[in-house]
Amino acid sequence: IIPVYLICDGHDGRFQSPAGSDNSVENACLKIGLGVQLIQCIFGEKLKENGFTKKSFQIENDLFDTAPLCRIFHSKLSMADARRWDQTKLWEYFGRELMLSELGSENKKFLAFLSCTLWDGNKVIGDPALAGGGLALVGTGCLHTWPTSLEQVVSCFTNETKIDPSLLDNSYYRGTYGGCYSTTLGSVCHEVGHMFNLGHTETGIMSRGFDYTNLVFTTGQSNAIKSIRKENIHLLPMLEVRPNNPTEIVLVKPLIRAKYTEDDLTHLTYACAAILAHHKWFNDEKKLPSSIYYDSIRSIVTSDAGLKVVQVRGVCGAVLKSWEVGTKALCKHLVLPRTYQNKTATLIAIDANGIILTQQI
Repeated sequence: IIPVYLICDGHDGRFQSPAGSDNSVENACLKIGLGVQLIQCIFGEKLKENGFTKKSFQIENDLFDTAPLCRIFHSKLSMADARRWDQTKLWEYFGRELMLSELGSENKKFLAFLSCTLWDGNKVIGDPALAGGGLALVGTGCLHTWPTSLEQVVSCFTNETKIDPSLLDNSYYRGTYGGCYSTTLGSVCHEVGHMFNLGHTETGIMSRGFDYTNLVFTTGQSNAIKSIRKENIHLLPMLEVRPNNPTEIVLVKPLIRAKYTEDDLTHLTYACAAILAHHKWFNDEKKLPSSIYYDSIRSIVTSDAGLKVVQVRGVCGAVLKSWEVGTKALCKHLVLPRTYQNKTATLIAIDANGIILTQQI
């Protein structure tokens, strides 16, 4: 992954911040560089919590010591257009521009921060939060709350200073600098998850649990949890599939939603962790080519290398059903329930070699 600080034509690159604070391009890159390293840590720890080897994605600086932690990219898009366009249009434009630039490569993904995000006192503009494929695009409205050094991380998470009305309050109803830092670092982590094919889950980082990334790095408790309004997220219960032997699949009762403690708000579901653990972008070793395909007539997903996770996702990438297979024995085939035929849904599957299938069913 290459972290990028996007500066649009007509913008000086200074992110919005309190008067008198350092909002230079150089300071932005320091904040972003450290933030991305913390996100690497989050994913590594969450994989370990789920029983997988502790590992994470690589950034350019991991491979080349002389590479900057965050690159500065001057876009041809005007600041006016960046603040007027919706996030989908911005994502498409910057995705093309970055891939056609000297940085572009099929072996790279970009985590891009738009410098010209603006809170005008009533609404925020130029504040995308969208990811997929080779690009995660986010705004910088709360970048001023981020630390520039590891020594500042805990104090930034625990900063109870109230956000001035002249600045964006993206703190999930906490109204503090620490809340803004926790939510915005978590939202970037959430978008990076999408870039690695994770969907929206009922709980955890890939839901609204990303608001509480402070709990990953601090021991304090968040009092906001009891006071915030409840999210009404309605997803179908998931089914677990266990292969008793390499050819047999057993459907069992729906999983009961776990009652997570406060410290677990930032968890990754086992399925999310399994996807990342087998993902090509999380592994160095080269594996033999394999194929994965879906037979729509028989409603069967097949991979000779062995399936690891199969999911059916609905609107906005919400995980409707999830099967984690192949943990005890090779599972080459999985029969999908007929429930999803003639419905608008997307099939996502990953095999032991990290090959991913994405198909409308």
